[in-house]
Amino acid sequence: MIGVGATLFRVPTAYGAAKFSPKSLFANGEEGAWYDPSDLSSMFQNSDGTGAVSVDDPVGYIQDKSGNGNHAIQATSSKRPHLRQAGSLYYLEFDGAEDALQTSAIDFTGGDQMSVFAACRKDQNANMVVAELSSSISSNNGSFRLFAGSSNLWRYSSKGTNIVNGSTTSFSAPVTSVLTGTSDISADQLTLRVDGSVEGNPSTDQGTGNYGNYALNIGARNDGASLLFDGNIYRLIVRNTVSSAAEIDNAEGYMATKSGVTL
Repeated sequence: MIGVGATLFRVPTAYGAAKFSPKSLFANGEEGAWYDPSDLSSMFQNSDGTGAVSVDDPVGYIQDKSGNGNHAIQATSSKRPHLRQAGSLYYLEFDGAEDALQTSAIDFTGGDQMSVFAACRKDQNANMVVAELSSSISSNNGSFRLFAGSSNLWRYSSKGTNIVNGSTTSFSAPVTSVLTGTSDISADQLTLRVDGSVEGNPSTDQGTGNYGNYALNIGARNDGASLLFDGNIYRLIVRNTVSSAAEIDNAEGYMATKSGVTL
Protein backbone atom coordinates (compact mmCIF):
# COMPACT_ATOMS: atom_id res chain seq x y z
CA MET A 1 0.00 0.00 0.00
CA ILE A 2 1.11 3.59 -0.63
CA GLY A 3 -0.31 6.72 0.91
CA VAL A 4 -1.32 10.03 -0.69
CA GLY A 5 -2.56 12.38 1.98
CA ALA A 6 -5.05 10.37 4.02
CA THR A 7 -5.83 7.96 1.20
CA LEU A 8 -4.27 4.53 0.73
CA PHE A 9 -3.92 2.89 -2.67
CA ARG A 10 -3.02 -0.71 -3.42
CA VAL A 11 0.18 -0.99 -5.43
CA PRO A 12 -0.62 -2.86 -8.69
CA THR A 13 0.60 -6.44 -8.75
CA ALA A 14 2.82 -5.86 -11.78
CA TYR A 15 4.57 -2.99 -9.99
CA GLY A 16 5.19 -5.12 -6.91
CA ALA A 17 6.41 -8.04 -9.00
CA ALA A 18 8.87 -5.79 -10.82
CA LYS A 19 10.43 -4.82 -7.48
CA PHE A 20 10.36 -8.33 -6.00
CA SER A 21 13.11 -10.95 -6.10
CA PRO A 22 12.42 -14.51 -4.93
CA LYS A 23 15.87 -14.44 -3.31
CA SER A 24 14.28 -12.38 -0.53
CA LEU A 25 12.22 -15.44 0.46
CA PHE A 26 15.45 -17.10 1.60
CA ALA A 27 17.01 -14.11 3.36
CA ASN A 28 16.67 -15.69 6.80
CA GLY A 29 18.27 -19.00 5.86
CA GLU A 30 15.08 -20.79 4.79
CA GLU A 31 15.70 -24.18 3.20
CA GLY A 32 14.29 -24.72 -0.27
CA ALA A 33 14.92 -23.90 -3.91
CA TRP A 34 14.15 -21.40 -6.70
CA TYR A 35 14.35 -22.35 -10.37
CA ASP A 36 14.29 -19.67 -13.08
CA PRO A 37 14.38 -20.82 -16.74
CA SER A 38 14.69 -17.21 -17.95
CA ASP A 39 18.25 -17.13 -16.56
CA LEU A 40 20.14 -19.03 -19.24
CA SER A 41 23.34 -18.82 -17.20
CA SER A 42 21.69 -21.02 -14.53
CA MET A 43 21.15 -23.95 -16.90
CA PHE A 44 23.35 -26.46 -18.72
CA GLN A 45 22.72 -29.23 -21.22
CA ASN A 46 24.59 -31.85 -19.20
CA SER A 47 23.91 -33.05 -15.68
CA ASP A 48 27.47 -32.23 -14.59
CA GLY A 49 26.89 -28.51 -15.19
CA THR A 50 28.62 -28.31 -18.59
CA GLY A 51 27.34 -27.30 -22.00
CA ALA A 52 25.80 -23.84 -22.30
CA VAL A 53 22.07 -23.74 -22.97
CA SER A 54 20.28 -21.86 -25.73
CA VAL A 55 16.58 -21.83 -26.54
CA ASP A 56 15.37 -25.25 -27.74
CA ASP A 57 18.28 -27.09 -26.10
CA PRO A 58 17.75 -29.92 -23.59
CA VAL A 59 18.35 -29.00 -19.95
CA GLY A 60 20.17 -31.55 -17.83
CA TYR A 61 21.01 -29.16 -14.97
CA ILE A 62 19.20 -26.14 -13.57
CA GLN A 63 20.74 -24.19 -10.75
CA ASP A 64 18.92 -23.48 -7.51
CA LYS A 65 19.04 -19.68 -7.27
CA SER A 66 17.94 -19.61 -3.61
CA GLY A 67 21.52 -20.08 -2.45
CA ASN A 68 20.79 -23.47 -0.91
CA GLY A 69 22.56 -25.48 -3.60
CA ASN A 70 19.57 -27.71 -4.37
CA HIS A 71 20.25 -27.97 -8.09
CA ALA A 72 17.96 -30.16 -10.20
CA ILE A 73 19.48 -32.53 -12.76
CA GLN A 74 18.69 -35.24 -15.26
CA ALA A 75 21.47 -37.72 -15.99
CA THR A 76 19.66 -39.50 -18.84
CA SER A 77 19.88 -37.42 -22.00
CA SER A 78 16.52 -38.54 -23.45
CA LYS A 79 14.71 -37.53 -20.24
CA ARG A 80 15.78 -33.88 -20.24
CA PRO A 81 13.14 -31.17 -20.68
CA HIS A 82 13.81 -28.49 -23.30
CA LEU A 83 14.17 -24.76 -22.83
CA ARG A 84 11.59 -22.86 -24.87
CA GLN A 85 10.78 -19.22 -25.47
CA ALA A 86 7.49 -17.59 -26.45
CA GLY A 87 7.90 -13.85 -26.80
CA SER A 88 9.39 -12.63 -23.53
CA LEU A 89 8.48 -15.82 -21.65
CA TYR A 90 10.90 -18.68 -20.97
CA TYR A 91 9.96 -22.12 -19.71
CA LEU A 92 10.96 -25.75 -19.47
CA GLU A 93 8.83 -27.97 -21.70
CA PHE A 94 8.12 -31.47 -20.32
CA ASP A 95 6.96 -34.03 -22.89
CA GLY A 96 4.70 -36.19 -20.72
CA ALA A 97 6.59 -39.29 -21.87
CA GLU A 98 9.85 -39.42 -19.92
CA ASP A 99 11.09 -35.91 -19.04
CA ALA A 100 11.91 -35.24 -15.39
CA LEU A 101 14.32 -33.42 -13.10
CA GLN A 102 15.39 -34.38 -9.59
CA THR A 103 17.49 -32.87 -6.82
CA SER A 104 19.64 -34.59 -4.24
CA ALA A 105 17.92 -35.06 -0.88
CA ILE A 106 16.85 -31.74 0.67
CA ASP A 107 16.82 -31.74 4.47
CA PHE A 108 13.48 -30.28 5.51
CA THR A 109 13.48 -32.15 8.84
CA GLY A 110 13.88 -28.95 10.84
CA GLY A 111 10.27 -27.87 10.37
CA ASP A 112 6.69 -28.82 9.52
CA GLN A 113 5.74 -25.85 7.32
CA MET A 114 5.98 -25.45 3.55
CA SER A 115 5.22 -23.00 0.75
CA VAL A 116 5.29 -24.07 -2.91
CA PHE A 117 4.88 -21.58 -5.76
CA ALA A 118 4.69 -22.56 -9.42
CA ALA A 119 3.75 -21.06 -12.75
CA CYS A 120 2.91 -23.83 -15.18
CA ARG A 121 0.80 -24.89 -18.14
CA LYS A 122 -0.79 -28.32 -18.41
CA ASP A 123 -1.48 -29.55 -21.93
CA GLN A 124 -3.78 -32.43 -21.05
CA ASN A 125 -6.19 -33.50 -18.32
CA ALA A 126 -4.22 -36.36 -16.82
CA ASN A 127 -2.70 -37.36 -13.50
CA MET A 128 0.69 -35.61 -13.51
CA VAL A 129 3.25 -34.37 -10.98
CA VAL A 130 4.42 -30.77 -11.13
CA ALA A 131 6.60 -31.18 -8.04
CA GLU A 132 6.78 -33.84 -5.34
CA LEU A 133 8.98 -34.18 -2.27
CA SER A 134 10.09 -37.83 -1.99
CA SER A 135 9.63 -40.72 -4.41
CA SER A 136 5.93 -40.88 -3.53
CA ILE A 137 3.78 -38.98 -1.05
CA SER A 138 1.72 -42.15 -0.62
CA SER A 139 4.73 -44.07 0.67
CA ASN A 140 6.63 -41.42 2.61
CA ASN A 141 5.67 -39.35 5.64
CA GLY A 142 6.74 -35.72 5.64
CA SER A 143 6.05 -35.14 1.94
CA PHE A 144 4.17 -32.72 -0.29
CA ARG A 145 2.97 -32.80 -3.88
CA LEU A 146 1.77 -30.24 -6.45
CA PHE A 147 -0.34 -32.11 -8.95
CA ALA A 148 -2.51 -31.93 -12.07
CA GLY A 149 -5.39 -34.39 -12.31
CA SER A 150 -7.58 -36.01 -14.92
CA SER A 151 -10.76 -34.18 -13.83
CA ASN A 152 -9.71 -30.61 -14.73
CA LEU A 153 -7.85 -30.66 -11.44
CA TRP A 154 -5.07 -28.76 -9.72
CA ARG A 155 -4.12 -30.12 -6.30
CA TYR A 156 -1.71 -29.44 -3.46
CA SER A 157 -1.19 -32.25 -0.95
CA SER A 158 0.70 -32.45 2.33
CA LYS A 159 1.43 -35.39 4.60
CA GLY A 160 2.77 -35.64 8.11
CA THR A 161 1.51 -39.15 8.80
CA ASN A 162 -1.83 -38.49 7.02
CA ILE A 163 -2.32 -37.19 3.47
CA VAL A 164 -4.53 -34.11 3.06
CA ASN A 165 -5.51 -32.69 -0.34
CA GLY A 166 -6.55 -29.21 -1.35
CA SER A 167 -8.11 -29.43 -4.81
CA THR A 168 -10.07 -27.62 -7.48
CA THR A 169 -11.69 -29.10 -10.60
CA SER A 170 -12.26 -25.80 -12.41
CA PHE A 171 -9.21 -25.73 -14.70
CA SER A 172 -9.43 -27.78 -17.88
CA ALA A 173 -6.34 -28.21 -20.06
CA PRO A 174 -4.80 -26.53 -21.87
CA VAL A 175 -4.43 -23.87 -19.19
CA THR A 176 -1.64 -21.82 -17.65
CA SER A 177 -1.97 -21.13 -13.93
CA VAL A 178 -0.13 -19.59 -11.01
CA LEU A 179 -0.28 -22.12 -8.18
CA THR A 180 0.45 -21.63 -4.49
CA GLY A 181 0.34 -24.36 -1.87
CA THR A 182 0.99 -23.69 1.81
CA SER A 183 0.86 -26.18 4.66
CA ASP A 184 1.56 -26.58 8.35
CA ILE A 185 1.42 -30.18 9.55
CA SER A 186 0.95 -29.56 13.28
CA ALA A 187 -1.60 -26.78 12.74
CA ASP A 188 -3.56 -28.84 10.17
CA GLN A 189 -3.37 -25.89 7.79
CA LEU A 190 -3.38 -26.41 4.03
CA THR A 191 -4.29 -23.94 1.30
CA LEU A 192 -4.31 -24.22 -2.47
CA ARG A 193 -4.45 -20.94 -4.36
CA VAL A 194 -4.88 -20.70 -8.13
CA ASP A 195 -4.33 -17.38 -9.92
CA GLY A 196 -4.49 -15.49 -6.64
CA SER A 197 -7.72 -17.06 -5.32
CA VAL A 198 -8.18 -19.70 -2.62
CA GLU A 199 -9.51 -22.88 -4.26
CA GLY A 200 -8.93 -25.40 -1.48
CA ASN A 201 -8.57 -24.93 2.27
CA PRO A 202 -9.17 -28.18 4.19
CA SER A 203 -8.49 -28.40 7.93
CA THR A 204 -8.20 -32.19 8.02
CA ASP A 205 -5.65 -33.78 10.34
CA GLN A 206 -2.25 -34.09 8.60
CA GLY A 207 -0.91 -36.28 11.38
CA THR A 208 2.42 -35.56 13.05
CA GLY A 209 6.08 -34.95 12.31
CA ASN A 210 8.18 -32.64 10.18
CA TYR A 211 8.89 -32.74 6.48
CA GLY A 212 11.53 -35.24 5.45
CA ASN A 213 15.00 -35.47 3.94
CA TYR A 214 14.03 -36.41 0.39
CA ALA A 215 14.76 -35.56 -3.22
CA LEU A 216 12.53 -32.98 -4.88
CA ASN A 217 11.06 -34.40 -8.09
CA ILE A 218 10.03 -31.97 -10.84
CA GLY A 219 7.84 -32.89 -13.80
CA ALA A 220 7.28 -36.51 -12.77
CA ARG A 221 7.23 -38.90 -9.83
CA ASN A 222 10.55 -40.41 -8.76
CA ASP A 223 12.78 -39.19 -11.61
CA GLY A 224 10.32 -40.12 -14.34
CA ALA A 225 8.95 -43.39 -12.96
CA SER A 226 5.31 -42.31 -13.40
CA LEU A 227 2.82 -39.40 -13.42
CA LEU A 228 4.83 -37.54 -16.08
CA PHE A 229 3.93 -33.91 -16.66
CA ASP A 230 2.85 -32.83 -20.14
CA GLY A 231 3.29 -29.08 -20.22
CA ASN A 232 5.47 -26.15 -19.30
CA ILE A 233 7.02 -25.00 -16.04
CA TYR A 234 7.85 -21.30 -16.08
CA ARG A 235 9.03 -20.97 -12.48
CA LEU A 236 9.16 -23.03 -9.29
CA ILE A 237 9.88 -21.97 -5.70
CA VAL A 238 9.87 -24.23 -2.63
CA ARG A 239 10.37 -22.78 0.85
CA ASN A 240 10.16 -24.45 4.29
CA THR A 241 7.81 -22.02 5.97
CA VAL A 242 4.25 -20.78 5.58
CA SER A 243 4.70 -17.55 3.68
CA SER A 244 3.04 -14.34 4.86
CA ALA A 245 0.20 -12.70 2.94
CA ALA A 246 2.61 -10.09 1.58
CA GLU A 247 5.13 -12.73 0.51
CA ILE A 248 2.39 -14.71 -1.24
CA ASP A 249 1.12 -11.60 -3.01
CA ASN A 250 4.62 -10.72 -4.21
CA ALA A 251 5.49 -14.27 -5.25
CA GLU A 252 2.24 -14.74 -7.16
CA GLY A 253 2.71 -11.39 -8.91
CA TYR A 254 6.20 -12.46 -9.91
CA MET A 255 4.94 -15.82 -11.19
CA ALA A 256 2.19 -14.11 -13.19
CA THR A 257 4.55 -11.74 -14.99
CA LYS A 258 6.84 -14.67 -15.88
CA SER A 259 4.06 -16.84 -17.32
CA GLY A 260 1.64 -14.41 -18.98
CA VAL A 261 -1.12 -15.01 -16.42
CA THR A 262 -3.34 -12.10 -15.39
CA LEU A 263 -4.25 -12.13 -11.70
